[in-house]
Amino acid sequence: MTSAKSFALPIIGLFLLVLMKLSYGQSTTAPSPSAEGPSSDGQAIDQGIAYVLLALALAITYLIH
Repeated sequence: MTSAKSFALPIIGLFLLVLMKLSYGQSTTAPSPSAEGPSSDGQAIDQGIAYVLLALALAITYLIH
């Protein structure tokens, strides 16, 4: 059993290393298409609603537990 653990640990470490490298994404960023300034397309509102729903789900889970 010890040899299986000593074999699996480097494999898991290599897998996590590859995942960390992939998380960096694209190294060069494209320039902004326009310099109009900030505009609201509803993304901030959607994200706010998502945060409220997440907090509500967390509260309900805490109360049920």
